Amino acid sequence: MPKLDPFAGPGFAAMSALSKAVDDDAELPLGLVELIKLRCSQINGCGYCVRMHVEKALHAGETQDRVDNVADWETNVAFTDRERRIFALAESVTLVADTHVDEAVLDAAIADLGPALTQQVVWVVAVINAFNRLAITARIE
Repeated sequence: MPKLDPFAGPGFAAMSALSKAVDDDAELPLGLVELIKLRCSQINGCGYCVRMHVEKALHAGETQDRVDNVADWETNVAFTDRERRIFALAESVTLVADTHVDEAVLDAAIADLGPALTQQVVWVVAVINAFNRLAITARIE
């Protein structure tokens, strides 16, 4: 049983609305957006969100192979160079305390995706990281 209820109060409704707005704005395929959320949730150790985004990625048309190997995005042939730049950015933003968002990673993402799409990726990552922190703190399983 959760010790806190992250679903109570206006914060969750606002976060949900933000999440919907970010997802609706994303020009990336929905399956890739779910893989980004999955990878961030893996890094953060949020089992609840990992399970949710595995299901959502598969429902969005991602293959089991890509879902199973998203943690190995750097070398797995299932991912394109563009997706690797996206995952590198997602990991750097997720690990901001350690990486301070590596300049080379950010520059590579902007060069490939352009500023607008790069910003969309940053927003997807920011939102899932916030949800991970809520779920982990509330001990949602």
